[in-house]
Amino acid sequence: MMTTRTSRAAVAALAACLLTVTPALLPAHAAASTQDDELRQFKTVLARRGDTAAPVKFVMTVSSGGSERQQEGQTQGTLVSADGLILVPGRVVSLDLGAMSRGGFGGSAPSAKSGQFRVRLPGSDEWVPADLVTRDTELGIAWLRLRHPKGALSFVDFKEPAKVAVGSQLYTVMRTSDQFGSVPIVRAGYVLGETAVPRHEWLVDGSPGIAFDGDGHPAGYVDVDLAGLVRSRGEQGSIGMDMGDSVYTMIPAERIGRATAQAAVLPVVKSTDGDGEDEPPAMTPRNRPQPATPPAAHAGGGTH
Repeated sequence: MMTTRTSRAAVAALAACLLTVTPALLPAHAAASTQDDELRQFKTVLARRGDTAAPVKFVMTVSSGGSERQQEGQTQGTLVSADGLILVPGRVVSLDLGAMSRGGFGGSAPSAKSGQFRVRLPGSDEWVPADLVTRDTELGIAWLRLRHPKGALSFVDFKEPAKVAVGSQLYTVMRTSDQFGSVPIVRAGYVLGETAVPRHEWLVDGSPGIAFDGDGHPAGYVDVDLAGLVRSRGEQGSIGMDMGDSVYTMIPAERIGRATAQAAVLPVVKSTDGDGEDEPPAMTPRNRPQPATPPAAHAGGGTH
């Protein structure tokens, strides 16, 4: 027959088990709620921003030692105006390959410049021509403009940026290749930290492109500084695996918005596609030649 002492020990053991098990049941409800919220945000971002993602093809010419070779590339662009202004990574317009070398190059360093830009708009299987407007070398971004825009396009407006803090969840919209039908997809990420060196940026785990919050408001532009990353690895040496710098950076949406507003009023660079369309664009207030200004005044410090 169970003694009083044994009975008390059994009750205590049972109580301990209940205290251990019960809290474990609570996170399941919280996890379900979190999953429902993330699902809602995915759907919201996809519905509001899916039609702003526009894949861009280009032909890059690599020059080195007096010789040239060409190769076709593709990147993700984002529509940032109703009349066809497209934001793309600056590295697809031109790339200083010498700056990415650890050992340097003898003689002239190789360089890469792109042209023959083509854009696939949402709901279309046609690749339409676009021309370079300008690039911002400091921010690492560039803008193209559709050569023949048709109708008003969905675009990202930077007038209502997202509120960003460490821990914020981010969503980036992009389109798949032709292999998968160029359909929009959403990738999730997080803000991991914040830095003021060499400028104010958010350090993130995410995907390149414009990142949004769960309501579709732009949080900033996410990218990686390839040249800086290579130089950093070269300075640190090959021994050790410090992962502290293995993050993307995100320029705040407010700054991207100001640069985009300046780029929007600039004329396009003369096309060199050689496709027979040499006629200049119609003269409008948007592309009318502006008074000469120093390069620093163009799109936050960038140059053509």
